[in-house]
Amino acid sequence: MQGTIVQTREQASYPHPKHDGFTLRDVVTAALNPALSVHRGEIAPGGEIFPHTHDGQTETFYILSGEALCTMGEKKTVVGAGSCCVAPSGVAHGLKNNGSEPVELLALFTPPLK
Repeated sequence: MQGTIVQTREQASYPHPKHDGFTLRDVVTAALNPALSVHRGEIAPGGEIFPHTHDGQTETFYILSGEALCTMGEKKTVVGAGSCCVAPSGVAHGLKNNGSEPVELLALFTPPLK
């Protein structure tokens, strides 16, 4: 098996069908790595990844830039660049951008979301 280099700047982004002001790029899917998927996302000012759960997957958000209000279960915490939020299967989680700058993030799923 050969390795792969993915240039995310060359990937087209698409709006998430269930969340407001949230666009994604599918960086790594199960076709490249059967153990996890990696998605690069951007939440526009005022946008939100509504609280939701995943059954059978852990979602890990790593914030690259910007600031968001993170919902993790019953807890709400402001997170910024360098913050990492880990939502195990079944735990409600979400991010809301209340700021004036976009929030850039990586979302990793184990096992892969797609």
